[in-house]
This record gives sequence, C-alpha cells and structure tokens, in this order.
Amino acid sequence: MASAVNPWNPASAPNAAGLLLGHFVASALTSASSEINEKNLEIELLKLEKDTADAVHASFLDEVSYSAK
Repeated sequence: MASAVNPWNPASAPNAAGLLLGHFVASALTSASSEINEKNLEIELLKLEKDTADAVHASFLDEVSYSAK
C-alpha cells in the first residue's frame, strides 16, 4: 500500500506553495534578525553618545580650558 501524501506535513512532498511559504518564512526571519541587529547598533551608538556627552558639552570644555590655565 502506497503512503498518501499528507498536505499538512511539509516533509511528505515539496510543492510550490510549501516552497514559497518556506521562502517567505526564511525571508521574514532574516529581515527580523537584521532589524534587531540594526536596533542593537543604534542602542550602542546612543549609549556611546550618552557616555561621551559631558566630554563634548560646551560648559565642560570651558571648565577644562580654565583649569588648564
């Protein structure tokens, strides 16, 4: 007795819809991963800007130049 192809089991037989769906899922995961990486880089940049903000603030630079005299 031959086994019937189960349309709910993607491993039973690849078809166009399954391949397309697989492509969309992989693409969405890649896109989501890229967005997460981009947001993490933005957060890191904001943290660096925050950590160095006092070093480039005009009043801080004035204090440094007066103390150097």
